[in-house]
Amino acid sequence: MRVTWTLLRATDPTPECPWLPSGARHAQAGHAAGSRATLPPGDGLSWTVLGVFDDESAAETPAGTPGLAEWWHVVLEPASYHGDALLAGGATPFTEVPRRGKVAGAAAVITMAGLGDDVARTTEFFERVDTLGALVADAPGLRAGLVHAPSDGAVLTFSAWTTLRDAVTWAYHRPDHAATVRRQQEHPLLARTGFLRCAVLSSSGSVDGVDPLAGLTGAPVPSTRPE
Repeated sequence: MRVTWTLLRATDPTPECPWLPSGARHAQAGHAAGSRATLPPGDGLSWTVLGVFDDESAAETPAGTPGLAEWWHVVLEPASYHGDALLAGGATPFTEVPRRGKVAGAAAVITMAGLGDDVARTTEFFERVDTLGALVADAPGLRAGLVHAPSDGAVLTFSAWTTLRDAVTWAYHRPDHAATVRRQQEHPLLARTGFLRCAVLSSSGSVDGVDPLAGLTGAPVPSTRPE
């Protein structure tokens, strides 16, 4: 399995995502906030696309797509997944990924947030997303952080890191984020969640004129512990 994350910047606002990967087993498009890890304004200028493929050869880039001012495309190999989040159309494409696994080298983490019916809890979740999105910009090892707001399916966050250790340090040892993890455990803000850790296989294109992962790659390391 291969997973892709693609950031698109349209030349002009578009009511729908201007590109979807034709060879994907599953794809989910959502609004983005440019290169920032904050809640998207939904202005139709910035989009992100999650793609799931059976093999890397099908994971095409958006190169040549009309109407794009810029794009950034990352190809990933899943290392571990746990959760019950539903993507667009109720898809659960990551159930075959092992629950345990590590990454040697550059890594990406995709979190999936399935919103519930409790307005107060959903509001608190979005407030925490905005707060943490501003703080993560200074996290050691962060290469890129993005938020994905779809019309159908879980809300996603994407973060790319120099190493997986950098991501784990942010998630569990940075007080602000660790507090949100505890809050979800003790007083769930979300109906469903999912956590996908991946190795970065390649990247192309740019974000604000630069490829944040240029020269960085990683590889999955299977866990020796039983599932």
